[in-house]
Amino acid sequence: MEQLTKQLLIIHIAAGFVSLVTGLISIISSKGAKIHKKSGKIYFYSMTLVFVTAIIIASYRFNRFLFLIAFLSYYSVFAGVRKLKLKNLHKNQKPKWYDWTAGVINGFANLFFIGLGIFYSIKNGFFSGGALLSVGFGMGGLLISYVNLKPFIIKPNKSYHWYLSHIGNMLGGYIATSTAFLVTINGKFEIMDPFLGFALPSIIGVPLLVYWMRKTEKKYFI
Repeated sequence: MEQLTKQLLIIHIAAGFVSLVTGLISIISSKGAKIHKKSGKIYFYSMTLVFVTAIIIASYRFNRFLFLIAFLSYYSVFAGVRKLKLKNLHKNQKPKWYDWTAGVINGFANLFFIGLGIFYSIKNGFFSGGALLSVGFGMGGLLISYVNLKPFIIKPNKSYHWYLSHIGNMLGGYIATSTAFLVTINGKFEIMDPFLGFALPSIIGVPLLVYWMRKTEKKYFI
């Protein structure tokens, strides 16, 4: 099993690298362009492979953090892709059962993430890296589930709801993927404090995500 895990780790790292490259291409390319669609599709399939290999590796090595962040990062990308098929929720379109299932599973996974953070805070103190990061990522993951499940219950009042949600989810997934990549590199080469390695992509990415979404809404829809 250990040999299989090592082989899966190679696949996991390779798929993660492809995800980072194709995700960046998709972000900087013109929305709706052929290269945007193609790179976005490769990004999604690469992230699917990252998710599957992460779950297997984390389960075998009992790596709770990797196991849980895999749900957060992949659900965000999954929901972002699904928004392209859910453009008419404001016209009473009904989501598929797997849209509900994915959101609920991600929600429970991130509740466990928060619980893990509470465990770390009791064991090592609330301001320890593991506690803060687990609670922070867990709350972020819960928010992602809430934002994506809410339109299934309360009809959106904006016709372009899907566009902003698509951008937000895909960028959110990219931030999580960048976090995993930086943590892996930092673990091998120790280029920065471990806590900063976990937090840096979010510190940079989240404000940019908020700014980009507000700018997009003002530019195209207001």
